[in-house]
Amino acid sequence: MSAFPMLFPNSAFPINLTTIAMMILAGLVVIIFLRVAARRLSVREPGKMQNLVEWMIEFTANMAKDTMPSARLVQWILPLAFTMLLFLFVSNWLGVIATISINTNHPIPWLGLTAQKLAQAHGEVPLYDSPTANMSMTLGMAFMVWVISHFQGLKTPGKWLRHYKNPMFIIEEITNPLTHGMRLYGNIFAGEALIGVILSIPILYHVIPVGMPLLLVWLFYSAFVSSIQAYVFTILMTLYIGHKSYSEHTDH
Repeated sequence: MSAFPMLFPNSAFPINLTTIAMMILAGLVVIIFLRVAARRLSVREPGKMQNLVEWMIEFTANMAKDTMPSARLVQWILPLAFTMLLFLFVSNWLGVIATISINTNHPIPWLGLTAQKLAQAHGEVPLYDSPTANMSMTLGMAFMVWVISHFQGLKTPGKWLRHYKNPMFIIEEITNPLTHGMRLYGNIFAGEALIGVILSIPILYHVIPVGMPLLLVWLFYSAFVSSIQAYVFTILMTLYIGHKSYSEHTDH
């Protein structure tokens, strides 16, 4: 297990600095991409980047139409779903593109890098990784979706309460956010862990990289899984929120 630098390492809520830094990096990439695309908007001669962004918006809108109960809610959820899809796509791909760690045996206790943790991690301290390979982050995002869905449901309290006459729906309130966050974390973490294992395969006779073909195959597969998981998390988000929009179900 790697030794991540932590803020408040001995408190009940330690903060993983690598994950926070990578979240900020992913957010900056999304903002810069959209900013550049917005600057090059043209009605008469749309460029390749504009066509790409328009295709992504249309793709997200179609996804929302399949899961949200009304056209009004599709327009309401579209900015969140588009941003979530793009943010997760970038976040998942960060760890596929590269994983950067430093090796140190010098303890830094105020960052949680004690001698014991460094020894268990063989001195490996990750500085560049996918933020979605952190379970706390993915569960936090799933909890955010849970809160938004109940905010929608509580707009019609009577229907929201009647929903829980069936005990199975109470169980879903626990299992849905757990599986929502754990699915994303498990797929991204497992993919990056296996990349690390393949990279540790020794070079035969110090010349032949035996693991290179396997690494290339796994990188392509991880890139595919990273893209799919961004889509799966986003469509489940719209689905859970759409199911709790009881007033819109009535009007639809």
